Amino acid sequence: MFRILVTALLVWQFVATQAIAADLPAPRRVDERRAAQLGLRKIVGRHLRLYTDLPPSDAVDGLAAVFDAAVPQWAEYFEVDPTQLRDWKMQGFLMDDRAKFAALGLLPRERTDFVNGYCNGFELWLVEQPSDYFRRHLLLHEGTHGFMAVFLGNEERRGDTGAGWYSEGMAELLGTHRWQAGQLRLRVMPQSREEVPMWGRIRLIRDAVGEGKPLALGEVLAMDKRRTFSTDEYAWCWALCAFLDTHPRWHAKLRALREHVGEPRFNTLVRQDLREDWSDLEAEWQAFVATLDYGYDGQRMAMQHLESAAVTEQKRATIAADRGWQSTGWKLSANREYRVSAAGRFEIARERGEDGNEIAWPCEPGGVTIRYHEGQPLGLLLGAWREEGNHQFSAAFPLGLSRVIKPPADAVLYLRVNDSAARLSDNRGSLSASIEPTGD
Repeated sequence: MFRILVTALLVWQFVATQAIAADLPAPRRVDERRAAQLGLRKIVGRHLRLYTDLPPSDAVDGLAAVFDAAVPQWAEYFEVDPTQLRDWKMQGFLMDDRAKFAALGLLPRERTDFVNGYCNGFELWLVEQPSDYFRRHLLLHEGTHGFMAVFLGNEERRGDTGAGWYSEGMAELLGTHRWQAGQLRLRVMPQSREEVPMWGRIRLIRDAVGEGKPLALGEVLAMDKRRTFSTDEYAWCWALCAFLDTHPRWHAKLRALREHVGEPRFNTLVRQDLREDWSDLEAEWQAFVATLDYGYDGQRMAMQHLESAAVTEQKRATIAADRGWQSTGWKLSANREYRVSAAGRFEIARERGEDGNEIAWPCEPGGVTIRYHEGQPLGLLLGAWREEGNHQFSAAFPLGLSRVIKPPADAVLYLRVNDSAARLSDNRGSLSASIEPTGD
């Protein structure tokens, strides 16, 4: 009897402490006898107590271990003192038959009709998925929400997790993962569609771009979390957070946004933090969504910008083969013709030969026609306009060895070689490009 009383007291202290500390609804008490009668069982980890009606399996029974492995990574990312996590625990419900949980009064009172997952602070709910990966993804997504609600924000607005794009984008970013041999890695850029079955975020972005309907930066920032997001909106929120997180110039600023969680003027403060970078940010966002693919290399694809000057005579620039868009610094006048020429030899790919040795693919600015990317020869020199004034970044157009161009507006010319945003690391060398006006 004494042991039962002590256990009950510890449970009560645990529940009360969490509710007071975060000013959030405390985890509800589960009648485990009735739960067992309805076929529910409990999986317990250090930071998660999960009730489910699914039969035992390695994938399901290992979810508590996945959650526990995520906690220190969340703490590191948001700079939360690990000592605060000692007694933190979430309660979760993984449901195959929702009616069983409804009969026990275990659905979220404020949103019983959630589709796949939901979190309200100390509790999370998951609907069973046909993919082990996506089941884990949902757990980590909702777990991120719970972590942010408890440990971020301020005393006046505890439980707030920032603007919609940030709240859902961070949950998607920190839910996208790799789980191998009991080791978890968060914030993964998926290398292939097969690695993340049912996730589909990159495909949705690529489909929107292919249909000519990409979302502008401001449209993503305006997403309102007071309503249920569509799958497309989750994709765009993930894309913005992944873009900022992998960018060498802005990843630290994304992390610093934790300081604004709980502020009603969250997006205004974001714009203030990025005010000096906003023009570059808008241009790079457009280029990012146009080239996003599995394995996207954010470090190498980050744009390189230069001070620009009008082209009145021949000018030259060196373009690295292993980088994304690079400014030439050439400011061109609207509707005036210029000739761009390019020369040089570089490596556009490497592959392993039958003897096991690596073989380099030599290439010139005209590209190699034995392999194509996005409908153009691999390694072909490409150009794009960054318009003056409105910061629009154009779609890529082919240049090759030589071409006369006529910008539709005053613009700076950016160049890169044609290759997948996931395959730049095996490129080597550079090419030389030149430009000169062709006439008045």
